[in-house]
Amino acid sequence: MAYKIIYNTGVSFISNARTLVEAKKEATEHAGYGFGSIFITEGEDSDFSGDPVAVRFEHDNEWTEPEI
Repeated sequence: MAYKIIYNTGVSFISNARTLVEAKKEATEHAGYGFGSIFITEGEDSDFSGDPVAVRFEHDNEWTEPEI
C-alpha cells in the first residue's frame, strides 16, 4: 500500500514507507516549523478530499487515526 503525506502548507509526497507507522515517522521527520497539520492517506492519487488514515496537528505530539 502506498501512503501519501500531505502537509497543510500544500506540500505533499508519496512515502517510501511500507507501513503506516513508518509513514508517520517519515512525515514527522520532514515536517518543518509551521506545518500546521499533516494528513496521511492511502494511495498515490489521494488528496485532501480522501479519508485520511492518520492526522497530526502541529500543537499536538500525538497522531490521530480517524475511524473509517
